[in-house]
Amino acid sequence: MDDKNLDSSKSLGNEINIDTNISKIKTNDVEITMHIKKLKNPAELLEKLYSIRNNATLNNEEKNKEVKRIMTDYMR
Repeated sequence: MDDKNLDSSKSLGNEINIDTNISKIKTNDVEITMHIKKLKNPAELLEKLYSIRNNATLNNEEKNKEVKRIMTDYMR
């Protein structure tokens, strides 16, 4: 990871997403820059999924829809 680019990106203020980790890979003929967004708290995800699992009022199809919605929100 290139610390110079990370420090300069912090100084730009609102233009940079603070939740992004920047990794650079350099070889002789290729340079790859990856911007990886930090994921949310996995404990909160497990808590939500556990509550859906134990919810007897929902059928399996409704549970699947709810899990898909939660996972989509988590991965955003």
